[in-house]
Amino acid sequence: MPQSKIKIVVTDDHNLFRQSVAMALKMDPAFELVGQAENGMELLNILNLKEVDVVLLDLEMPIMNGWKTLEHLKKDYAYIRVVIVSMHFEELMIKELVRAGARGFIPKNSDFETLLSAIHEVYNSGYFFDKKISKTVVSDLVSNNNIAPVFKLVDLDERELEVLLHICNDKLSKEIAEFMRISERTLERIKAGLFRKTETQTNAGLVLYAIKNKLINLKA
Repeated sequence: MPQSKIKIVVTDDHNLFRQSVAMALKMDPAFELVGQAENGMELLNILNLKEVDVVLLDLEMPIMNGWKTLEHLKKDYAYIRVVIVSMHFEELMIKELVRAGARGFIPKNSDFETLLSAIHEVYNSGYFFDKKISKTVVSDLVSNNNIAPVFKLVDLDERELEVLLHICNDKLSKEIAEFMRISERTLERIKAGLFRKTETQTNAGLVLYAIKNKLINLKA
């Protein structure tokens, strides 16, 4: 039985950005674009009429901004995964947004491939934090039970674990391959296995997996 499509609404007052994202979503068979909204009020009107899984939400919008919109979503639509798409993410802001109900965080200047992968990850594991967001912040959120990403613990072999730790230390693929004395093609094959086993699609997803399962120690 085919998996149902992920139903999404894009909420942003910048027409060009919103329409570009909408176009990218329409091209991916895994997604169903349910609607577009220029502000929180328009979004709530859509949610009153249609079933939605994921909302892409800008923070700075007229009429009803992202913060006020989150209040309504947390109260009446807590099952919806909200991904904040913004240019600025500060530590305190991230923690406040998580408390307000946000599940994902991605910069506006991300490429479409990262955005689409982020939607998959927030839908499947519950959360997504872009690699530009401090791993210490994410670790604190997990440790304090502010977030509870859902990952099944899988067995990783020695090379997979080594690659994962290098990724968590922000090493580039070329650096990892040289350090491990393997080809970049072999490295990509190992990474593909990591993505498959952990059911993630991005390096940021792998980092969240490692933090959740205590495979890295950011306090040291």
